[in-house]
Amino acid sequence: MEDNNGREFTIEARVGGKMQQVHVVASETTDGAAFYNCRVEDDEITQVRKDEQVWKQIWGDLDEADVKSIGKL
Repeated sequence: MEDNNGREFTIEARVGGKMQQVHVVASETTDGAAFYNCRVEDDEITQVRKDEQVWKQIWGDLDEADVKSIGKL
């Protein structure tokens, strides 16, 4: 996902046990660290970031498999 050149894009990822369209908006903290806001339909479901080569959830209720599914795309 971090290789995407756009600031806003849509991916298909496994969330909640099924494949869903996830709208992603790239952002960054004041010190330049990238993170991604993720929405399914009108619901913001999580924020994720890559930390030491592992995708981590900043907030949200997704399990580790869902976070990895979002991050690998």
